[in-house]
Amino acid sequence: MFRSIRKRKSVEGPFYKQRGWIGSAGFLVFLVVMSLVALSSGNTTDTSSRDTGIAAASREMLSGLSGPLSPGDPQKARGGQGGRPENCRTDDRDTSRPTTTPTDLRWRQLVARMVPTSPSAGPLHTDESIWWCFAHTPTGAVLAAHVIPVQLGGTAWRTAAEQQIVPGEPRDRFVTSKVKAGTTDLEESLTGRFMGFSLKSYSGESATVRLLLTNPAGGYLSTSVSMRWRDGDWKVAPLDDGSLYTPMRQAKPSGFSAWGE
Repeated sequence: MFRSIRKRKSVEGPFYKQRGWIGSAGFLVFLVVMSLVALSSGNTTDTSSRDTGIAAASREMLSGLSGPLSPGDPQKARGGQGGRPENCRTDDRDTSRPTTTPTDLRWRQLVARMVPTSPSAGPLHTDESIWWCFAHTPTGAVLAAHVIPVQLGGTAWRTAAEQQIVPGEPRDRFVTSKVKAGTTDLEESLTGRFMGFSLKSYSGESATVRLLLTNPAGGYLSTSVSMRWRDGDWKVAPLDDGSLYTPMRQAKPSGFSAWGE
């Protein structure tokens, strides 16, 4: 018995033009694409769930707290001019950018740090939980940028966070990070003494303030704080990751207005 043997017709040309190879390669590409889509969807779901959990934890930590600067004015305190609390009155006529320190500058201790204050530009109220009521001026924004982040490192940080940080995801991240850190002060990296300031930008509704500090290792360091005018006073607008300050950088005193003694 004879078997007929049919020789497979050879295909001329490079391998990547052969039909079988093209089909296999196409299937592999399909699998890779679908895997990437699935992975991307999974990451999106995980990120969304994580953000939801952070927001819920933040709301729980700040629940039950309220004051004259709380969002929504639960105490009905902001019945004054411009939506400010009745007992918060400041002279807001000087809208010039400060290049020198206030004539009524006062250094006061807050959470083991000396901070600049002014009886006219703020804080006018130094309650046990928060120091607040700053002038709606460039000078008021500069003073608030020094004071508010420092008191957020104290034991009453929850009250300060509820009333003096702009609500949103960055605040949620600050709160959850602070809780996770426990007794560790998140602002331990802010070492040195306040030596000067510079108003990088100001619009009346927002401000970016640069701070000049001494470097324990020698020289100077600088960082920035973003401020927003909300609920009748200045509040800190954290970075997306919840940080109150931008990363520290080496700096020179030139370009800063020096704080007086």
